[in-house]
Amino acid sequence: MRKFIFFCLFLPTVLGFSQSLEQKLKEGNQFYKSGNYNEAITAYETALHDGYHGSSLFYNLGNAYYRTGKFGLSILYLEKASQLSPDDEDIRHNLAIANSKIVDRVDVVPKFFLFAWWEAMQNLFHPSGWKVFIFIVYLVLLIVMGIFFTTRKSSTKKYSFFGGAAILVLFSLSVVLFLTKQHQAENYHYGIVLEQTVNVKSSPDEKSSDTFILHEGIKIKVEDKLEGWNKIRLSDGKLGWVESSTLGRI
Repeated sequence: MRKFIFFCLFLPTVLGFSQSLEQKLKEGNQFYKSGNYNEAITAYETALHDGYHGSSLFYNLGNAYYRTGKFGLSILYLEKASQLSPDDEDIRHNLAIANSKIVDRVDVVPKFFLFAWWEAMQNLFHPSGWKVFIFIVYLVLLIVMGIFFTTRKSSTKKYSFFGGAAILVLFSLSVVLFLTKQHQAENYHYGIVLEQTVNVKSSPDEKSSDTFILHEGIKIKVEDKLEGWNKIRLSDGKLGWVESSTLGRI
């Protein structure tokens, strides 16, 4: 009974929060459609600060920042949207357009073909997608095993045996790919440069020497953090330190 009373008391608060959030999103969309992009950003940011996270919000916020010429923030939120909806063609398209505004062009170090193949396999699904795929493969494996142990026909038993063996290999490979992808998601962090120009230092010290310069919008890998500084790595292998305030974490 107490749970029911608590739910009844708590429900209006939840509904009020949901309605307020929905209203902010509608306001943001209306501002965006009318060309008031700064007002749209304010509404979207309010929804974001209130705790709402979704690919549509990140997508709209990224587009609004693009319209105001803030390409670093645009890329940051479009990247966030892409993480939640990696197969969304509109997000990928707009992200490519925003990336075309980047000044820096970093050469990617060529990978050994086996490493490139393995990375392509990992990127087939997001970690949540791998979970679904593994579950489906597991169900198919159970069905094939059931056929193997219940059938009396030698030919069916033979085919179910070899089919089950192949599915078991696929299941094992999928688990390894999922664990690798999950490890990357938890331990590999990326950021977007938000300042127009950033001097990359040789060490986490303002007085250390400059190693190279980065410009707004470039995506970098964050490998370490130390007292307001981030250790970064570019896709061409360059390393350095930048102040944390200059980056937006994806």
